[in-house]
Amino acid sequence: MTKRKKKRVLVFNPHSLSMHTHEKSAKAVMLRILSYLLVGSIFFGFAMLLVPFLSPHTRSVKEDIDNMKHQYEYLSEKTENLQSILQDIHRRDADLYRLIFEAEPPQNMTSIKSESLKLHSQELSKIIMETQEQIDSLSVALYNQSKSFDQIYYLAKQKNEILISMPSIIPVNKTEAKVFSGFGPRKHPIYKDLRMHTGIDFAGPTGTPIYATGNGSIIEAGNAEGYGGYGVCCVIDHGFGYKTLYGHMSKTVVRRGQEVKRGDLIGYIGSTGDATGAHLHYEVWVNDKKVDPVNYFFGDVSPEEYKKIYEKAQEVNQNM
Repeated sequence: MTKRKKKRVLVFNPHSLSMHTHEKSAKAVMLRILSYLLVGSIFFGFAMLLVPFLSPHTRSVKEDIDNMKHQYEYLSEKTENLQSILQDIHRRDADLYRLIFEAEPPQNMTSIKSESLKLHSQELSKIIMETQEQIDSLSVALYNQSKSFDQIYYLAKQKNEILISMPSIIPVNKTEAKVFSGFGPRKHPIYKDLRMHTGIDFAGPTGTPIYATGNGSIIEAGNAEGYGGYGVCCVIDHGFGYKTLYGHMSKTVVRRGQEVKRGDLIGYIGSTGDATGAHLHYEVWVNDKKVDPVNYFFGDVSPEEYKKIYEKAQEVNQNM
């Protein structure tokens, strides 16, 4: 086996100004190579760490992402504030319907569901999805509110017609007939037990004129079926959810389908049906619900007269 020769190199000696040979061992060569590799690896690692910060494009993208996050957070806060304002508008809108127009506000439409977004960053994806859901919710709320205001505008334009159609006067002459029994539990004139009285009775002589309390169309006149023991009666549809019934009449002077105006003569007081004396039984219906007619006597009575009528109507007595 031959012995491996050591590598010889020429080395210049500056002191003697001469050249001489220098033998370099394999171990020394390997150590030098390893040292070069180690230093190179360290520099390469630092270079890789510094590349993102040294690249102008990368820095710009990172800044854009950070700005987007701040903008989405800001938009999310603004949409929450807008939702709060819309809720307050919706509440006041509903109050307008009930207090001014006596109508039920429209119901909210079904919310729109957001489509899911798939992004690599879960945090950014969550922010975008939450903001999109809030924007969708606001879009639906704005649409509903727009429809509601359209209906308010429509009702406002018809307010004059509503006012002249609403039953708002006493159906008899105040000097010819008086309130005898009011709305609420009253003693039945025939069966003598306490029953719900769904109208107001005006006692007066047979033949006393009865007047329509608001503009409308006659839907029943005469001995109408399905109206209990009211005998000869008249029912007027005033529109906008209002109807009135006039019972125990001696006769009517109107017919089905006839249009009448407030104050028009429609018939006369009598004692037909389940009645023990001459009187008019008068009812007001709002959306097919019977309500206290005394609350609608504001068109032709003074505050003092209304107070007397109201107090008399509240007495628990026997209806006629």
